[in-house]
Amino acid sequence: MLRLCDNKITCRINRTILLLLLVVLLSLPTHAAVTFDPAGYEIYSMADYSPPVVTRARTLLKPSPRNAINSEGMGGFFVSNTADLFEPEQIILSSRYKYHELTSSRGISMHSNESGSVSTFESSLTWIGKWAEWAVTVPIHDWDLNATRTFGGYARSNTGIGNMRLGWKATYLPDKSYYRFAYGAMMAITTGNPANMLPAGSKNSDELKLFGCVTTSETDRATANLELGAIIDSESDDDRFLYRMGMSYEALTHVSLIGELVGEVLGGDDKDTMDLVMGFRVQPTSTWTLEFVYYKNLRTYRDYGWDEQLQAGYTLRW
Repeated sequence: MLRLCDNKITCRINRTILLLLLVVLLSLPTHAAVTFDPAGYEIYSMADYSPPVVTRARTLLKPSPRNAINSEGMGGFFVSNTADLFEPEQIILSSRYKYHELTSSRGISMHSNESGSVSTFESSLTWIGKWAEWAVTVPIHDWDLNATRTFGGYARSNTGIGNMRLGWKATYLPDKSYYRFAYGAMMAITTGNPANMLPAGSKNSDELKLFGCVTTSETDRATANLELGAIIDSESDDDRFLYRMGMSYEALTHVSLIGELVGEVLGGDDKDTMDLVMGFRVQPTSTWTLEFVYYKNLRTYRDYGWDEQLQAGYTLRW
């Protein structure tokens, strides 16, 4: 009689090995294929296998026609800075033309027979780095003023360079659930002869602006922004607090509507300014952005005040 094992221990070991082989065969996936080649080698393959798909995280603040360069040479709305991002390692050229008529001095209206106007052409060169923006802005002013009673014999005109501005904004902060932060600094340097450009808004002293901003995604089309900061005067007699609130709405694929409320507070006794800024940006191509802006002065404590201002400009990306 043929015996499969010599003793009970050997029989138990054999049964255990057979049971393990049966479990392994039953555990193979149903979509697996097991074949045998003529040489006796076993080939195991997985049918319908596909590698995992790696998806790239979406940016919270999607690019839109609102993304362009502001009056300080950095990414933002018409006046305020935003936490929007541009593609890194590119140069952006932008220019703006502004025009307003002079109507007051520190909140007091000029006399009816007095007049004046200011035309400003600003050019900015902005470098978009991987973690920050760097910008330089050079304004050229052309003004005329005939207000001998308000300004004590001031009746003349002039054309020249205003105060140059150097800007820096950190953009490395990560996206949050529905908002993004950014912060930076801007330096206004007295260039040329600033005294000759006083009616155009230039200062006789250098200024350092420190700011922070937060930009939020309200809807797929609406974006809100808040900027707060302080301006420090080199002569310590014109330090002030600033605030800028704005919102953009993507009306069309290539058009963004933008509204801002911007102001500066010098101190008590109504020594502050507040302007309502409204306009739109058009992006006919991926590299060009055009803008048209209207300013309405609500409160003023400017040495050379105005009631309304018009602006037109462009942003060109390389």
